[in-house]
Amino acid sequence: MDNITLLSSAEAIPRTAAVVVAISKDPSLYTLVEACFPKQQELQEVDEEHKAAFSAAADGDPEKAKRLKAARQKLDRKFSIFFTLVRHAAVEHPELLEAFGVPAAKTRKAPTTPALTSPQNPRAKHGKNTGEIELKVNPIKAAKSYDISCCIGDPSIEANWRHCGVGVKAMHLLVTGLVPGTVYWFRVRAIGANGPGPWSQYVTLMCV
Repeated sequence: MDNITLLSSAEAIPRTAAVVVAISKDPSLYTLVEACFPKQQELQEVDEEHKAAFSAAADGDPEKAKRLKAARQKLDRKFSIFFTLVRHAAVEHPELLEAFGVPAAKTRKAPTTPALTSPQNPRAKHGKNTGEIELKVNPIKAAKSYDISCCIGDPSIEANWRHCGVGVKAMHLLVTGLVPGTVYWFRVRAIGANGPGPWSQYVTLMCV
């Protein structure tokens, strides 16, 4: 079911405009929707019909059980719409929930995203081609990709580090364009839905 509150303004505008245009072209469309809103008499009738069918079906007669099922379906249909309307009206008139005995809608908890941990057991080996080094780390749950950073010189100085690659497979992170004969230090971090996690320990290798 569409929930316009979840849409951005840019997304909501064409949705709402389409409704307004459709009703302007054919007002009977709104009448069809409005006809589904249960009236007071309809609620009373389906309530009485259901109670009568329930009492009649107490003897276990199959035909009466079928009539009870049909009456219950009609009851569910009408009152479900009514309760939904009550919850919407209760945004401005909260006393309606208590008056009609309607429980407040349950708030869905957003799924929690596991915190990313530092990739463990970093390894480095020479790639198939000159100027390539392949890195491996143990996979991190909830990681969407892996960020690779490298440095030449003292790895304890943060300014020496630069971004040098990204990959999606923890066991195959290829760094290319390196200078043969140069000693590189590498570190890897996981990237998840909420951003990056902590860096791994350093691993070093001379490029060939």
